Amino acid sequence: MKGGDNLWYQEAFEHKLELTAPAVKVGLTGDLVTRPKWGIAWHADYVWLATVHTQAMATPSDPNYDVHTHQCIGPCWPLANFLGSGHDAGFALTVEPYYNVGQWRVGVEVGPYIHRSAWSVDVIGWRPAPDAAPSNIHVDNKGQWVLGATAGLSVSRGPFSIEYQYFYNPAPRSEPTPPIWHGAHVLMAKYRF
Repeated sequence: MKGGDNLWYQEAFEHKLELTAPAVKVGLTGDLVTRPKWGIAWHADYVWLATVHTQAMATPSDPNYDVHTHQCIGPCWPLANFLGSGHDAGFALTVEPYYNVGQWRVGVEVGPYIHRSAWSVDVIGWRPAPDAAPSNIHVDNKGQWVLGATAGLSVSRGPFSIEYQYFYNPAPRSEPTPPIWHGAHVLMAKYRF
């Protein structure tokens, strides 16, 4: 989920946000409670939430752009080309209450997601002022481990399952170069050994 207008792109100008990519989850699971019709399972998973890429033309001055009207405030500064790339990964520790319907199992999974984001942007043609000479800059966010959350739904039969999960994974508010996302929707096919 993109963080919003003026976070590494501006709606008014040409941009391409490739925010859909394959994700991977591996982990361990077991049952805490087992009854004939229902149960509670636990999951400890490592999650790789893909690598995303962005390209956006934007005014290099945030105060030069109005996110409500999607236009420059006064004359637009010369646009710069922002090329971004990054990923998010971490550990999800969840519980899953589930209900058995015939051979099908329907569950709801929820828990903390301890994660770290990596994000970098190359800015081609950046200017500190409208009449300044352009230069190229590179910014990196190696991230720090922070606490997020995850919740989802799953339907399974035997060892196979389909799962939708939402990961709340924003960067800390103090991060000067946060990634473009603040959450991720994941649809996953899973197999349990």
